[in-house]
Amino acid sequence: MYNFDNFRTYEQRVVRCLHLPRSDHLKKSLLLKRFLKNPTQIGSLYPSSSALCQEMISGIDIESAAHVVELGPGTGVITSKILTSMNHNSNFIAIELDTHIYKAFKKHLPLVNIYNDSAENLSSILKDEGILHVDAIVSGLPWAAFTYSLQKQILSEVIKNLSPDGYFTTFAYVQGALLPSARRFKKLLNHSFANVETSEIVWNNIPPAFVYRCQK
Repeated sequence: MYNFDNFRTYEQRVVRCLHLPRSDHLKKSLLLKRFLKNPTQIGSLYPSSSALCQEMISGIDIESAAHVVELGPGTGVITSKILTSMNHNSNFIAIELDTHIYKAFKKHLPLVNIYNDSAENLSSILKDEGILHVDAIVSGLPWAAFTYSLQKQILSEVIKNLSPDGYFTTFAYVQGALLPSARRFKKLLNHSFANVETSEIVWNNIPPAFVYRCQK
């Protein structure tokens, strides 16, 4: 778990958060290389923009969440935004499947509790951490690149481990929104959550994207 009690005062914790390394410390060449190696696992050539990162954590009560999980943190740009917005007594866990990105992430964000594992194993990871439910799950996974069975499996893990009224947020690229796999995923979201909202398009991102904000 990422626990800010490593630092002596709240002010020191905030300062520490504000100096968390950003995506430029994890070279874009790594993301490109891993994308070319396995596009269905990485899903993007570029890290998310600051505007998209902010949209990802808006409206999900991140400030009051006791436990937060990020699925597919990639280069860590959304991670940094989450950590600067969370309550300083909250716990954070990231899950990254790609071993190369996991190692780079671990090197540059050594205090973050990150697992080199699949989101399909969320339940077992939380069990190891002694956590029953989480209040918010933020996902950078490339859902439109997944098979229907994988979409269902990971989303079932999300639903199973969210607290009552918990939030799930993820993004999708505009140009891929009409793909059959993307449309299937949207139907899964509508079927799985009590409330599903779609944000305005974030044009200041490569490529432009929007956010699904879901509440259990």
